[in-house]
Amino acid sequence: MKATERRQALWEQVNRFRSCRVTVVGDPVLDGYLYGTTHRISREAPVLIVREDGRDYRLGGAANTAANLAALGVQTRLVGLVGDDAEGRQLRALASAVGIQTEGLASRRQGQTIVKTRILAGGLNTRKQQMLRIDREGEERLDPHDAELLRARLDAIPTTDHGIIISDYGAGYDTAIYAEFAEARRRAGQIVVVDSRYALSAYRRVTAVTPNEPEVETSLGVELKSEADALRAAARLTESLELDITLVTRGREGMVAVTREGTSVSLPAYGRGEAVDVTGAGDTVAATFTAALVAGCAVFDAVWLANCAGSIVVQSVGTVTCAPADLEQAIAASAPPDLGDASSKENSSKENSTGEDSTGENSSGDRSPSRSQDPNRNLDDPTTTVPGQHEGAP
Repeated sequence: MKATERRQALWEQVNRFRSCRVTVVGDPVLDGYLYGTTHRISREAPVLIVREDGRDYRLGGAANTAANLAALGVQTRLVGLVGDDAEGRQLRALASAVGIQTEGLASRRQGQTIVKTRILAGGLNTRKQQMLRIDREGEERLDPHDAELLRARLDAIPTTDHGIIISDYGAGYDTAIYAEFAEARRRAGQIVVVDSRYALSAYRRVTAVTPNEPEVETSLGVELKSEADALRAAARLTESLELDITLVTRGREGMVAVTREGTSVSLPAYGRGEAVDVTGAGDTVAATFTAALVAGCAVFDAVWLANCAGSIVVQSVGTVTCAPADLEQAIAASAPPDLGDASSKENSSKENSTGEDSTGENSSGDRSPSRSQDPNRNLDDPTTTVPGQHEGAP
C-alpha cells in the first residue's frame, strides 16, 4: 500500500474513535501543580524559598487515562473509588468537564482521594522545573463495605462497551478485584487492556498489557539492556500470562510489542523533540492503543498510533492529553509503515517501512521500525487483529 493510502486508512481509523465506548477501571488521582519563583535561601534551614505564583489541578491516574480517551473522541466512562472529600468532588467536576461519564465513581466510606502535588519552580525568565512531589495516598486496605461498593460499580459496566482499560496505580487494595473483573470481561468477549504499576503478574488471560521497562524488570526479575532483551521479555510475558499482545514502552527508545502468535515490532520514539515531562505518558499509550484496537485497527497499527501519542505528550509539562488533530499531524508527517503486510523477510529487506528509499529514515527524520518473528517460534503470518474486535467501525 502506498504511503498516501496508508495515511488515509489510518486517519479513517482515528475518525472511528468517536463510535467507540470504553470504560476505565482503576485508581483515580487528582494531580496538583504549584508553580512558583525561587526567591532566596531560607534562614530557617538550607532550603529554597519558593514564592507561589499559582496552582493548577488536573486528572491523574485512571482519571488521566479516561481524559486521554475522551480527548481522542472516545465515549468514556470512569469507574473507581474516591474519597468523600473536596478533592474527590473536584476530580469528579474535572472529569465531567471533559466529557467523561462519572456515574461509576463511588465515594468510599473510609479513606481519602489520592492527591499528588508537584512543586515546580525556577528563577525569573527560566523554565520551571519540578523540585518536590507530595503524595496523599489512600488507605492500604479496603473496607469491606467499600470493596462491595466497588464490585457493584464494576458489575454495572455494560457488556456492550467495546473495551475496558484497567489502570491499576498500585493502591494495592483493589488489585485482586480488578484482576478478577478483567479476566471475566475478557472471557465475555470484551477487549481488556491492563496498565498495572506493581501487580503485572496478577493479570492473566486479558487482551494486552502495556508496562514500561522498569515494570517488566520487576515482574520478571530481569534486567533489560537492549531491544532484544525487551522483545524476549515481552514474548515471555505474552506466553506466561496468556495474553494476545504485550506492549512494552522504552522511554526515549520507543516501544516494542509481541503477539501471541510470535510476531513482533520495534518502534523508535516518534519525532525529534526532547522529552520534557514523562508524567502520564503511560496513560496516553494505554488509552490510544485501546481506542485503536476497539476501532478495528490492526494490532501493529494500534501500536504505531500509541507510540506517536506517547511521544507527543512527553513534550509538555504535567499530565496532558493527545487529540485526534495531534495524531492527524503525526500521520501526515511520518508516512506510517504498513506493518501488517510485512509478512516475510524478503519484503522487509527490499524496502523500508515507509515504502520509500532505504536510508533508514522516513519523511519526518525518524528511524524506521523493525518487524521480526519471535526467535523462539516458527510462525509466518502476522497477527492483524485481536479477538473481541468489531469488524469495521464499532
